[in-house]
Amino acid sequence: MKNVTPAAETGSESNERLLAVVGYVLFLIGPANFLTMIIAALIAWFRRENAPEWIANHYEFQLRTLFYAIVLLVIAAACALTVILLPVAFLIWLLWTLWVIIRVVVGLIRLIDGRPNPDPKTFWV
Repeated sequence: MKNVTPAAETGSESNERLLAVVGYVLFLIGPANFLTMIIAALIAWFRRENAPEWIANHYEFQLRTLFYAIVLLVIAAACALTVILLPVAFLIWLLWTLWVIIRVVVGLIRLIDGRPNPDPKTFWV
């Protein structure tokens, strides 16, 4: 995806940017309340087609964040089913929380700077 920086925002683009910011804020609340991550992903899912390319990039980043978060939580839940792997499940959950916060903060900083994510499909930031 090409690196396009907006010169001047139109009203529609400003609204899309605001919705992307709301999505990132909802993701920040996600480790405490997973429902907010689902709401943010729904916003991203329905808005990504009409958004400018560089903002659609952020929506894709948010959708991938939810997908990877679900996979990690399923792995943690599977580990939690056994008494022996319960500490591993707790460690995965702690690392998951840290990963979500770092990923969302980096995405939010890029959005505020008017930059797309270099690779929204990556697991890392």
